Amino acid sequence: MLSTVLPFLLIFGVVWGFLGSDIGELSTGEDVTVTEISGCTSEGSAVNGQTPYCSGKWRFADGRTGGGRILGEDISAGDTVFAGDGFAHRSRSPLIWKVSAGGALGLFLVGMVIVGVVLYRLDVGKRRGEGPRE
Repeated sequence: MLSTVLPFLLIFGVVWGFLGSDIGELSTGEDVTVTEISGCTSEGSAVNGQTPYCSGKWRFADGRTGGGRILGEDISAGDTVFAGDGFAHRSRSPLIWKVSAGGALGLFLVGMVIVGVVLYRLDVGKRRGEGPRE
């Protein structure tokens, strides 16, 4: 029993580890107004692992403020970005795409495990039925 549940737990753990923070950001973030930009870097791209960002401050709808890196480019004061406590993104679209793609990959892996288990069970059943006949 444990040998059939273990792959599912492993896949769940990997997918949650990969997507957990993004899911948390999507559920706790909100649209905020950028109040100040202190500098931007556009070196590199997401393809080579260096996401462009700007350093700045923003204001939440309830009046509290936040600050730090705002992932994305071409951000200026007065823009609306997606942010929460300790994170900010130019928009929520990249998070949605990452969670969707990761979830689809997780479902694919679970499907592969199910197919593997079913094929294994069918093969074992055939082998038991193909013993020597008298």
